Amino acid sequence: MYLPEDNDQMFEILVDLRLYAAMNSLPDLAEELDDALVLLQTEIRRADGRSPVSRKPPVTDQG
Repeated sequence: MYLPEDNDQMFEILVDLRLYAAMNSLPDLAEELDDALVLLQTEIRRADGRSPVSRKPPVTDQG
């Protein structure tokens, strides 16, 4: 069985699968893969210690 080596490879696989689904009249699968891509990005941000919602860098106390 093939497993992605990192998050970037996982993202590329999901993008490719999403494209395949869209091009082969599988709209429900394409939508589910869209959700999986959002979830992957959320998990990556969470693992990196960043908020999945906020796009602003964390505020640090410089005083």
